[in-house]
Amino acid sequence: MLSLMSKGRLPKKPVKQPPTESYEPVSAELGRKLILEHRAWDGVRVFGHLDLRGASHLNHLPENLTCESLDISDCVNLTHLPKGLHITRWIELAGSGITSLEAGHGFILRWRGVQVSDRIVSQAQSITGQDILNTDNVELRRVLIERIGYEKFIQQVGGLIRDRDYDAGGERQLIYIPFEDDEALMVLKVICPSTKHTHILRVPPDMQTCHQAAAWIAGFNNPDDYHPLIEA
Repeated sequence: MLSLMSKGRLPKKPVKQPPTESYEPVSAELGRKLILEHRAWDGVRVFGHLDLRGASHLNHLPENLTCESLDISDCVNLTHLPKGLHITRWIELAGSGITSLEAGHGFILRWRGVQVSDRIVSQAQSITGQDILNTDNVELRRVLIERIGYEKFIQQVGGLIRDRDYDAGGERQLIYIPFEDDEALMVLKVICPSTKHTHILRVPPDMQTCHQAAAWIAGFNNPDDYHPLIEA
């Protein structure tokens, strides 16, 4: 050691080695860590539920991944499932980048905890406002509205105008659609003064005026405290 240092060289630090591939399953916590750090190997088996939700930087999963259940909600850059994926229970897909599925995949699909069909995941453009109105299951109806978006839903089914006024963008409307078995869908329809794009923003169903709804969106509980120079 002293002779090495005397020649101007320092001993090298030990290099941390990646985990070796193994046929033994890893814990859910370790599985998540390996995948998010891009150190997981093809064929890795994860014991239990693999929670990857919110990993916006994740863009692929190892091939032949095995786990009990998988949550990839809000993994917006994950656009495809890996080859050989084996899931014994279900996959949560809400907000992920998955827009297509292989025929005959055999997975149980979930969206916000609600079991859904392939059509809801990969063919959302085919869902209509009337499909939603004809859906008796309240939770599934909410998923369908999320999938097609408030703007398309309002355009197709209309709605009742509770209030209207004007701001810098033009006319804005407080629109609601009542449901017999669920709380009403209430939205504020506004026009951006700079882009002229129409925005449909969901607000609580107890809103009475456009100004009250705009104040709530801006974070004000008391609409009297909300005095914007420009509302958009």
